[in-house]
Amino acid sequence: MEEKLKEIYEKATDLFFGLTQKMDDLSEKIFEETGKKINIKLIVLGVVLAIFVIIFVKSFLGWLWTLL
Repeated sequence: MEEKLKEIYEKATDLFFGLTQKMDDLSEKIFEETGKKINIKLIVLGVVLAIFVIIFVKSFLGWLWTLL
């Protein structure tokens, strides 16, 4: 069981660091072409965080509504 968790953890970290590198490359390419620094990682992180907050609030309000 521990080996399986370790394997899943390694795959998740590889995927995360791969996506991070691609976002850095994209930010650098945009900077080279336009001369403007745009932090793609920050934009993507903000969108993902907003989606998680919306889902959490929706589920919390749904649970609260069932108590009423």
